[in-house]
Amino acid sequence: MSATTMSTETIAPASEGRGVRLPGATPRLGVRLRVVAVIAAAFLVTEGVAQAVTPFIRQDDWAFLLPEGSPGAVPPSYYNVSEGRWLNSGWWWLVGQHGTVTTAALTYAAAYALLVAGIWRLLHRAGVRPRPAVDALLGVALFASPVWVQLLYWPGALTPSALVAAGTVWLLPRAARSGRWLAVWLVLSGIAAVLTYPPIALVLLVLAVVSLRDAPWRKVLLVVVGWAAGFAAGVAVAYALNWVVNGHFGIEVAAWRQANPLTSLDALGVNAGRWLSATGSLWAAQWWVALVAVVAVALGWRDPLVRPRLQRLLLALAVACGVDAAQTLATGLVTEARGQLWTWFAAVLAVALLLVDRGAGSRAHVGPVPTRQPGIPPTARVATALLAVLAGCGVLTWRADIGRHQDTRRQYAAMAEAATAHPTGTAPPTVVVYQDPALKDTRSGRLMASTLFMAVRLEQDGRVPRWCIGIECREIAARSTAGPVVDLGRAGSLPGIVGIVVPAPPGWI
Repeated sequence: MSATTMSTETIAPASEGRGVRLPGATPRLGVRLRVVAVIAAAFLVTEGVAQAVTPFIRQDDWAFLLPEGSPGAVPPSYYNVSEGRWLNSGWWWLVGQHGTVTTAALTYAAAYALLVAGIWRLLHRAGVRPRPAVDALLGVALFASPVWVQLLYWPGALTPSALVAAGTVWLLPRAARSGRWLAVWLVLSGIAAVLTYPPIALVLLVLAVVSLRDAPWRKVLLVVVGWAAGFAAGVAVAYALNWVVNGHFGIEVAAWRQANPLTSLDALGVNAGRWLSATGSLWAAQWWVALVAVVAVALGWRDPLVRPRLQRLLLALAVACGVDAAQTLATGLVTEARGQLWTWFAAVLAVALLLVDRGAGSRAHVGPVPTRQPGIPPTARVATALLAVLAGCGVLTWRADIGRHQDTRRQYAAMAEAATAHPTGTAPPTVVVYQDPALKDTRSGRLMASTLFMAVRLEQDGRVPRWCIGIECREIAARSTAGPVVDLGRAGSLPGIVGIVVPAPPGWI
């Protein structure tokens, strides 16, 4: 099919009272204002503004927020060796270490807003242009991903990936006009995704296939092959950089990830069990997303206009699932739920395709191309209800997730403020930290201890506390029932010593 055929829309009768825009045409001012207003409102109702202005920062993100050599933070180069995050390190060198946690969180929020706007624009250009109220629901659903909200707590490390995703999505419609430029887009976006945050690459694959609409299968398969080449090129670049800079070709996987290379049938069984367990947990946690996706796929399969596009979407999703499975089977490494970004699009995009402009031509349609008819088709009514479920549940998930993290941030900030308080003109106290020995060597215990250390660091202008020793620990433990902050008194003319107890890890960790 020619590009002209793919982008031609039947002219609607004048009685409809609205102009007709080609799928590739620039949205009207009203649509642009709607996009801005809906995304701004989504930031407010999801509590995204709270995380952007007063961010909760997870342990390993401090590496990308502090200058190298800062106490309590590993150097960013560690993540080059263990994860291939070379572009993240570049961002840290240029930007991250020179800002604050708030500027990092605000930059991430802006990048995420651009990404959502870019995906929304891509759907508009692909012929998904519902009525304004339904379009607003679509925007909220695109924004309120219950998976993506789990990434907000690493703005230092993940801002480059959000910028890469936003930039490539905005460039995709133009790149898709030419096979040559689309190939360049696939390779460069794949490399950039791998060098920032590999799960982004799977999202870009899904969006690239959706942007093709009902293009011939040959073109779709070539896009999948081009995407695989770009992803492989990204891995090769990361490996080569580690070889040149660190003398090791490949990635040195961190011990806590519990790698299990595929060296035997027993290893295959173990890895298959890991993948099945992780996949089951993922979909059990978002069963409502799976249910919406199944309903949307069933409806779309029965619709001759939607079916070709849905088939192509399902292919992209199958590739994403296959890549995830292949990684775990080959290495034993499991992608955590927050990295499965493509799963949300399995539902949102399947529903969005049900709202495709009925006046747009389709290769799968046989007979005269129908003109747009007044009223809302039954399928569109169901799609609207499904979008309402996705948007509503997504907003509630964001509010709950951010709310839990903000409660913990406030708790730790209050403890740090109380522990470091001192009268004007006196020396600040020495802060020492105590943690239940049963929790100190657990992963969740270490994560929360690091959070407390950094909360105290922020109150002390960069000075980090130290762990308690000997009698200090015993005294803090004995007096901790009165509260998490324990004044251990003064020793001669030295500043006072204040003990602070790391709370038990919260339920969300």
